[in-house]
Amino acid sequence: MGQTAFIELRGIGKEFSGVRVLEDVSMKIMPGKVYALMGENGAGKSTLCNIILGSLKPSEGKLVTDMGEFEHFTLEQAKSLGVRMVHQELQVLPEMGVAENLFVGNEVHKNGWIRTRELNRRTRKLLDTVGLDVDPQTAVKKLDIAARQLLEIARAEASESRMIILDEPTSSLSSKEVEKLFEIINQRKKKGIAFLFISHRLEEVMKIADEILVLKDGKLVKSLHPKETDENEIIRNMVGREYKDFYNRKREFFGKELLRTEHLSAEPGKNSYLNAYAPRDVSFSVSEGEVLGFAGLVGAGRTEMLRLLFGRDIRTKNSRIFIDGEEVEMRSMREAMSHGMGWITEDRKNEGLILEFPIMDNIALPILKKMKKGAFVNPQKIEQVSVEYQKRLEVKATGSNQKVKFLSGGNQQKVVLAKWLATHPRILVLDEPTRGIDVGAKVEIYKLINQLTAKGMAVVFISSELPEVIGMSDRIVVMHEGKVTGILDRDEFSEERIMLYATGRKNDYD
Repeated sequence: MGQTAFIELRGIGKEFSGVRVLEDVSMKIMPGKVYALMGENGAGKSTLCNIILGSLKPSEGKLVTDMGEFEHFTLEQAKSLGVRMVHQELQVLPEMGVAENLFVGNEVHKNGWIRTRELNRRTRKLLDTVGLDVDPQTAVKKLDIAARQLLEIARAEASESRMIILDEPTSSLSSKEVEKLFEIINQRKKKGIAFLFISHRLEEVMKIADEILVLKDGKLVKSLHPKETDENEIIRNMVGREYKDFYNRKREFFGKELLRTEHLSAEPGKNSYLNAYAPRDVSFSVSEGEVLGFAGLVGAGRTEMLRLLFGRDIRTKNSRIFIDGEEVEMRSMREAMSHGMGWITEDRKNEGLILEFPIMDNIALPILKKMKKGAFVNPQKIEQVSVEYQKRLEVKATGSNQKVKFLSGGNQQKVVLAKWLATHPRILVLDEPTRGIDVGAKVEIYKLINQLTAKGMAVVFISSELPEVIGMSDRIVVMHEGKVTGILDRDEFSEERIMLYATGRKNDYD
């Protein structure tokens, strides 16, 4: 007899207000297997996961387990089955310690008192399984995004999981941390734990998945095996386009220098946000119509460099910034905006958007002063600008009053772009602009970058995906441990050269 499925989905469908988002999805999730769930944003991935988690009821179909057949799971039933999820938007409690986050609601007690020593011992054991070396009593707010991601995975380990859903688990991890995560997954596979792995990083999917399930328009259109397919076939099934057609970087305009930094460095001991690899002596320039890419591993100091540039952290006195050839101070985001700069941060949920606000309010935030009629904000003007940029960026929404939290990741990112484009910047800084969005939305952002630079805008483009930074950049600045290790022209681009520079081994290439 063959192995019994942990969960079997039979003809699962779901609709919201008459709109079909899932249709006749049938699949088996076997113990000890990794299933990669692929599809554009809006394909139905999140809906399917929420049905398995018990937070959504399907409109039709059944879920079959060793506990019987169900028309739907409750949250408690899914939990008792051993279904857990590590969310892309991390569900941590930042003010609490690491140990408290791992065992919240399940602390070790004796006579009504928490046994801190035993709690710390269990915490260290769990942290070791994910390679996270922090004190159990450290406040989570002091951890960076990558460490919080590993903490979430450790929390899933803390419960007796039989299936773990991983939603973009590698988006904030370095290559070394990804390797560690894959080791953990492979170890748990041997113990019979099943994984549903959601990622837009195709090379990782090919490496870790036992089966690739492709959703398109709510339907399961293809089941592929990594050894019998390639990235192009996966993408064709998702969006109907070839991988090679994504970038099409066209440099149509080249003008004068807009931005230059000289010796940009963090002031030692005065920046609590910065890591050990704080920016030191960072010099670069970007001109009209140019895309200047920044490459480097996690911890290289790229985002920290932007914080210095925009006055969010304290620079050394010899740090110099020039706009149009004239030296400027730029001590705040408002000053940066006055010089024609816009910054789309890598953390769009917490820093780029107010999720509870409607689209039009998010777009209008940076330009509220211009929206005033007398002493009051003009709502008609706000809506007019919002509608204009929603159309321009093709934001898919029910209207400008729709709350941003209900948009897909790709459309949320378009709202962030719209917000800054409405300020009419001359220099646009994009920090991981395609993180966590599907390939179709990525292509739209690449096209937008080409359109903006063709009109003379300068773009600073930070990405952890080498094919992307190579495909979209005119020059690439490579950073390692806070320093610039190389600035490459387009005819010098190669993944090997960039990785050697990014790991501090440029002399191995030169």
